[in-house]
Amino acid sequence: MRIALLGTVPGIGKGIRPELHAALPRGTVLSAWPSRVGVFPATPVERDMQAIGHLEAGLRAAASGVDAVAIDSLGDYGLDALKVALAIPVAGSGEAGMAAAAAHGRFAIVTVWPAAMNFVPEGLLRAYGHEDRCVGIRNVGAADVVDRVAGPDGYLASVDRADPDILSAVVAACHAAMADGADAILLGCTCMSPMAGKVAAAVAVPVVNPLAEAVKRAVALATNAPPPPDRILSTRASLLTRMIDAVAGEVDEQCPVCIVG
Repeated sequence: MRIALLGTVPGIGKGIRPELHAALPRGTVLSAWPSRVGVFPATPVERDMQAIGHLEAGLRAAASGVDAVAIDSLGDYGLDALKVALAIPVAGSGEAGMAAAAAHGRFAIVTVWPAAMNFVPEGLLRAYGHEDRCVGIRNVGAADVVDRVAGPDGYLASVDRADPDILSAVVAACHAAMADGADAILLGCTCMSPMAGKVAAAVAVPVVNPLAEAVKRAVALATNAPPPPDRILSTRASLLTRMIDAVAGEVDEQCPVCIVG
């Protein structure tokens, strides 16, 4: 079974999400399908630009013959459009992760990004109907981390490695959220996937890895549904490709939503 991860691009890490492989059925292959819109979703403007980029990535992945797609971002960029455009299963990390966290009761979101980025999870909490279940969002990242994301010494590489200072800050935020009444912790970015096991080992409540939940949902949906004769339903694929061709390479902010590889 082939599962496309939308938004995942080569950059740091060791392979395509190796921390997920042990929980996947034998024969499952994860592949990276980056967005060609190289902007960091710091505001709703760039967020919506990324939605188009992720939609185009999903269309490319479907055309290659994958069995399902999962969005490698808590932001679920382009999720609604992808569900309409593709005949294969589509899973969003935000949607799947929030549902899994809410199943435990009240939950908190702990994220490595600053409070300025909270418009992303706040919008999804409203859209998915989980506002009442969320006790709050705890931000570990300082405001300036978005200015030093890229490179081997950048912030994202530190997150990927689960450097001790970041890991301890995340665990401390989880403990504070538990004191607020959280029955579970939702990691607030799929870039935190490599540290999920370490965080879970240090916390007494369930820790939900949204990317793992999205991939699990994608696998389940693809397992239970026969491959459709046509993976792409939208008639706008070629037009969308030309749109993205026009902006691809114009900006490269090394969007830190999900850089691995």
